[in-house]
Formats: sequence, C-alpha cells, structure tokens
Amino acid sequence: MRKFLPVFIVAGLFFSCQREEADAPFATDTDISVLPNTETKASNDGLLGWVALTGQTHISAEEAQETALATAMQMREVEGIVTKAPLKIGSIEVVKGDTRKPYVPTKGNAKPEQADVYIVNFANNQGYVITSADRRVPGVLAYNSYGHLGDTISNPGQAILFSYMQEYIEEQRADFEANKEKLATQEEENLFKILPKKQQEKLIAKGLFNEEGKRLKSKYHYYDEHNPRQIPEGGFNSHEEYWKWFCDDPRNFGREFQDEGYAAYDKWYMGYVKPPLLKTLWGQSGRYNDKVSKYCDADGDQSPVGCVATAVGQLLAYHKKPAIFKGRTMHWEDMTKIDSGDMFSNMRSNSILNNPTATEDIQYLLAHLGDGDLLAMNYGCRADGGSGSSRALEALQKLEYNVHTEDYERNNVLNEIEKDRPVYVEGCLNKTERKFLGIRYYLKYSDCHAWVIDGYADQRKRTIIYYVFSCSADDVTTSYEGYKEESNEFFHHNFGWGGSPTGFSYGIGTGWYNIILLGHQRGHSRTFKSPNTNFKYNNKIITVNK
Repeated sequence: MRKFLPVFIVAGLFFSCQREEADAPFATDTDISVLPNTETKASNDGLLGWVALTGQTHISAEEAQETALATAMQMREVEGIVTKAPLKIGSIEVVKGDTRKPYVPTKGNAKPEQADVYIVNFANNQGYVITSADRRVPGVLAYNSYGHLGDTISNPGQAILFSYMQEYIEEQRADFEANKEKLATQEEENLFKILPKKQQEKLIAKGLFNEEGKRLKSKYHYYDEHNPRQIPEGGFNSHEEYWKWFCDDPRNFGREFQDEGYAAYDKWYMGYVKPPLLKTLWGQSGRYNDKVSKYCDADGDQSPVGCVATAVGQLLAYHKKPAIFKGRTMHWEDMTKIDSGDMFSNMRSNSILNNPTATEDIQYLLAHLGDGDLLAMNYGCRADGGSGSSRALEALQKLEYNVHTEDYERNNVLNEIEKDRPVYVEGCLNKTERKFLGIRYYLKYSDCHAWVIDGYADQRKRTIIYYVFSCSADDVTTSYEGYKEESNEFFHHNFGWGGSPTGFSYGIGTGWYNIILLGHQRGHSRTFKSPNTNFKYNNKIITVNK
C-alpha cells in the first residue's frame, strides 16, 4: 500500500480503473520619495526571486486559513453553490513528509517548523483545500467543494494527481535551492536598474555592483540571525511606515540596499473562470453496470463498466449525440436531468430514479460502449483488460464525432474548455521500461485511469513589496514599492467515480486541481533550467467536437 502526504492510496484498485460503487472512507470531522509603482504579470516566478532574496519561505497557518476560505468562497460562487450555513474551518492539519498532525500554534518567538502543505477541512463536510506551507512551492494545490479529506483515497484519478503533487513539491524545492543564489542576484539587479543614476554610482563605488549593473557581492545576511527582527503586529500599511521602522534602528545604517524587504499580501480574487461543463456524475457500479454481460460471483454483481466507458459516456451525454445508439433511442434530456437544488445528475437523482426509461438508457449506453466494435472492453472482476485512449478515439469516431488525440498540454485543454468542449484525459502512475544496447524494447504503463477535464478557474493575489534603498535624506529615492502577482490556475476534473448529485456527500467524484500537477515535467521551469524528465506517464487527451 502506498502512502502520500499521510493519505493511503489503495493500490489494489489500480489493476484497473473499475470499482465497486460506494462512498469513500473519510476521517471525521525626512521626506521620503518612492518610485512609481511597478507591477509584474501574473506569475509566481517573480515571487520566487523575492523569496530567494529574503529567505522567507514559511507560510503561516493563519495565511493558509485565509487562502483556504477565500478559495472556497470563490470556487463555490463559480460552481453556483448556495448554502444557508456559513462556511467554517473544521480542522487545519500540517503535513511534513509522511507526518500529518493537527496544527498547534508555536509559542513565543519560536521559529515555526517548515512544513510541506496544510490540509484545511471545512466543517459539515463542506469540502477541503490543500495549500502550500512553503513559498518555494507557491499555490493552492487542490480544492473540493464537498467531502472531508481523510486518510484513504480509493479514487484512482485523484490518487494519480496526489502522486503528481508529491513529485511536484519535491522537485520545486530542489530546483529552488539549486538556483536561489541566481534568483536573489537577479532580483537585486532588477532593483538596481530602477534607481536614479546618482544612487547607482554610490552602489558601484561601494563595490556592490559593476558598471553594467551586475551584482558583485553576495547578499548581506541579517546582523544577528539568532535575534531576528521582529515585525510589529499588524505589519506596515505603507512604504513610509516601513522606511521609518527600518531606519530608526541604527544597526541598519550602511546596509540599506541589502534590506530584506517586507511583503504585504492582498486578498485573493478570481480572474477568468469557466464553471464545470459536465452536469453528470456517473460511476461504474451500483446500477450503472446492471446491463454488463459479465457477472462476478465473488462480488455478487456485474463487472464494473470501466473508467473509459464512463468518461466516454459522460462526453456523449454532454453533447447529446447520437440520437440512436446501438439501435436504442437515447433520451438525453431525461438522462441528464438535474433535480432542483442539485449540482449534478446521476442515478441517485429523483429525476432518474423515477424514470425507468432514462435509467435503462444510461445502463444500456455504458454497457454497450464496451462492445467489440467500440471500446472492446475485456471485462473482469475487479480488473478489466483496459481500454486506452486509442480505443476511446476509435469509438468516438465511429459515433461520428470529430476527435483528435495528443499529449496533454495546458493551453490545448484550456482552449477546448473555453469553447465549451470537455476533454477526455488519461494518466498512469507507473511505467516499466527496459533497454538493451540503448534500444528500448519493452514499455508498459500501469495503474492508469481515464476521466474528463471540464472546467477552469484563475485565482490571483497581489503582493506589495516595500524595500529600503537608503536611510539618507540626501538621496532622491529612499524606498521602493512594487507589486507582484501570484496566480493559481485550476482545472476541474470529473473522475467518473460517482458520488451524490447534491455535491455534499462523502463522494470524491470531482475536484479542482492546480494545473501544474498534470503533465508537469520535472525540472521544466520558466524560472531556471535543470534536467527535463517527465514523471507523469502517458498523459494523453482527446478533444471532442460533435
């Protein structure tokens, strides 16, 4: 059994993407002049330079809580969720490596331990947020509007993304540490460029920069690392306040340009959003598989329909085509009808439960998608023969869809979602490869899953940076106020894993995940160069246009 971020991933499920339909188990509940404002585009790379310059990597639990609440409220608005009860924090857990424990505030001036992420669960099973505890790995990594993240994951699609999350955290930290001196130097050189010429000449005379503006001396370390500076409670509201606080301390004279700076974080806000396109929340068993031909004596049920059939079936239901499938008329409107007040439609919806024709249409569709001329499913009990993207592509073409397959790439997926076209996606946890004489002769992917990406959200936050250049009133420019913008981009995933149509059960059939997780290549960073090794396997997509 594999464990990630103190969450157990049930390994046995990955012989196949099939499952028994059931809720997953969860845990319980002087005149100062300032330069004109400078602003960067929405990118986390600029913030990494500031982190390298200051060494401030820790994200407090208080900031994480604010981020989690802001994310949840904004995402609930995106999804159209209206609740009478206010959203409250149920628990905050700190994750470091294989350790997951409740958050306990540090006492006095004790330096908090650097953690990996915070898991913020909301009360009354109203969802959770996984957000970074480390500025070297900025961002909200995952959000769900329902459920409660416990210690076991049975959903293979979710498990794949969790494993990618772990790789991403480790890789980003390692690359940052390998490049932090370069990042810090670049940040200082950028600050030097915006100074008046007279002040640049002073810094050159001190031997801090050369005539070309290149940094010559390494960053000054704070005067007493055992007695670090204590920022006043409440921080600073302006560069004037910060300048006065900094320059009132005589120990700071002579090191102004080497100031650590101060960052004031603004509130998160939403940029471009595309709410989830799929309105179905279908699964693989629990009435969905009633018309599958193979019966499993040990399970007392038919074989699950398979993740590929569920993903393709939900795409057909979204596009409502073909009108007649395998000789049976499909009543698409009835098959996808959403009960009043619900988020999704599925076999638990009253509109479906009380409509035998719609129920049988769904069962017939999912069973016969597995026929030999379409997905050619090799049904088994708990494990099928698999049906990769090539079979999904062939099946969709036979059903007269205009389809195209390619490797996963963020821009291509977003382009489809912007055009109201959900995207079929698959990924695998493991790859087995053998070589002889430099020739690859055996390659096998395993622990795979297929699902649908159908939504997008861009969340942003502005950071105001205060920086002291000089404590001398003779200098034209004494302080700096600049802006950087942090961005979280999310794709919404429908895992084909069932769940409650209300969205507030223990089901984990959908969720929002940071787009960097899927298809991210190890070391392939916009900020620095390092080896480019893909640690996510066989990430393919199929774009579908009826």
